[in-house]
Amino acid sequence: MKSTQTILIAVISGFLSLNAAAHSLWLEGDITASKLYFGEYDENLREPSPGRLDSIIAPIATVIDATGTERSVNASRSNDHFDIPGGTMVLVQALKQPVREPQAENPAPAQKRFYYARLGKGGSLPLDIQQPGANLLRLSFMGKPLAKTEIVLTAPSGWQKHLRTDENGEAGFSLPEPGLYVAEARHTLDKPGEFEGKAYAVEIHIVTLSLYK
Repeated sequence: MKSTQTILIAVISGFLSLNAAAHSLWLEGDITASKLYFGEYDENLREPSPGRLDSIIAPIATVIDATGTERSVNASRSNDHFDIPGGTMVLVQALKQPVREPQAENPAPAQKRFYYARLGKGGSLPLDIQQPGANLLRLSFMGKPLAKTEIVLTAPSGWQKHLRTDENGEAGFSLPEPGLYVAEARHTLDKPGEFEGKAYAVEIHIVTLSLYK
């Protein structure tokens, strides 16, 4: 029994470690143009094309202007990012990632990942981090607050602050140095499904909010 428990703990720990180290999408830019990156902001890792950037399939980009008008735009793949036309606010969804099946070195269940990225206020995403106040973040899933959930805030230097939302899905924060900060959150669902003929057992939703000081 003890050995079985040990194996189970190792499997779960490996799954959680994989999630903690997994990539995300994030946006960098201003009202003239934005760039969408895939990698790990804290490690200054931006995946290239050809390469792992090509695993992001047909991201859906929405630009919102100062009047609140939304329009869909093309995200054009470049050498290490996607180019997105400018807007006061930018929302991105990458929903067509292939199912990740268990590997010999990764016994985690088959999973389907959904990536989201936000720059600015306005609009909404399925999993969303918004900034309702100068020093406040709000996390929601399908419009409902996500309580007791971690948000990781990464500074331009790579330094990280781990926040935890309250019962209203909110967490206070501060930006000590100038530059781009990326807030990231993940939400995992034991929700079996099928995509492109392949079954999966788990959905993993990953979102970032880009903040400039």
